[in-house]
Amino acid sequence: MVGTIQKKKVIIMFTYIQIFSNDTVDFKGYAYYEFIRNNLSLTLSRGVRPLKRTIIPLDKILFLNIEKFYGEDLIRFIYNKKIFSFINTGYGESLYLENHISKTIN
Repeated sequence: MVGTIQKKKVIIMFTYIQIFSNDTVDFKGYAYYEFIRNNLSLTLSRGVRPLKRTIIPLDKILFLNIEKFYGEDLIRFIYNKKIFSFINTGYGESLYLENHISKTIN
């Protein structure tokens, strides 16, 4: 036996997101996200249009805000002059996102 390669477990989550810039909605819809090497990898789902991926370095996130919005968790931050709002309704999803973002930003 030559050896084995251990693959790192990657968790990919799916959530509703809104992205705003200059009081204009840039995107409203669903996105896949995962954390890779202190980056948030965000893939916007656009129906039949090609997917758009954004890599956000966690140390570049500004004004992290975690609150309730109509009983659901809302996680909001600014990156590259855009406001990213995650509205999480999935079981454990908001806690996962909150834990990963907040521990690297603190």
